[in-house]
Amino acid sequence: MNIVFFGSDSFGIPALERLNSISNLLIITEHDKPAGRGRKIFPLPPKIYALKNNVNFLETNNCNEDTIIEKINNFKPDFFVVASFGQLLKEVILSLPKYLPLNIHPSLLPKYRGAAPIRRAIMNGENETGISIIKMEKKLDAGGIILQKKVQIDDDTIYTDLFKTLSISGAELLLKAIYSIIKDNYKMKIQDDSCATYAEKITRADYTLNANRDSKSVLRQINAFSERPGTRFKLGGQYFKIIRAIHSNVSLPKNTIGAIKKHLYLGTKTNSLEILKIQPSGKSVMDSKAFLNGYSIDHNIKLEEE
Repeated sequence: MNIVFFGSDSFGIPALERLNSISNLLIITEHDKPAGRGRKIFPLPPKIYALKNNVNFLETNNCNEDTIIEKINNFKPDFFVVASFGQLLKEVILSLPKYLPLNIHPSLLPKYRGAAPIRRAIMNGENETGISIIKMEKKLDAGGIILQKKVQIDDDTIYTDLFKTLSISGAELLLKAIYSIIKDNYKMKIQDDSCATYAEKITRADYTLNANRDSKSVLRQINAFSERPGTRFKLGGQYFKIIRAIHSNVSLPKNTIGAIKKHLYLGTKTNSLEILKIQPSGKSVMDSKAFLNGYSIDHNIKLEEE
């Protein structure tokens, strides 16, 4: 079985591991990109996987180019699998697989179509999200649903943990979908476009702290950007990032930060939050006790506006 995998980040790596054990793979990914503080150029995770596991791969910033389409067609694909790939596939390329072009999408479609479904689900206070295996169509994330699996979200759920859970669940569900399609033992549910919602791309405003809201909303914002890139705020002319926090009963005015007995707290519109991990600009992540050893924080310091 020949499978072409399209991906740009680590979300699809568990799927790649499963697919590599059952098929002949061709990986399509994008060219190396800058990352980290120094903005050095690094290969993307699918390319790293391909090099470590001797899997054929192609790098392109336009998968719809004639040369790329020709190479994919010559591979004689049975399936496409798309997982967190930053490009839209045109109809001419979607028609190439013998069976179906499949997409692993980390939401319960038709909710949260688009670029940032995991973070948006946490930010919006959802109690559950999930994985959808869909047939790819020209319209973004709108294809027929083959399989879905629900995953719970609570006030302790952080982005990096949910990302990992969904990526592993997606890999497991993908194999079930592939085998059911080969056996012609599956049903496809058409999405109801009237129920569709969209997970817009993340902007700096999304991870800039807004502590004028209730504690649950503020904690959900922090969780959505934990452990990267962190939820940023400004204090004393310097930027900091909150990496982890939990609910607390300590009383603090909203939009303030304060230290009590070597513990660091953030005031919101309702209850306060205890900050467990924080990152000063240009420095490593540290726990609140280590932070307070190096920074003098009074009881109620009002956060500065951007």
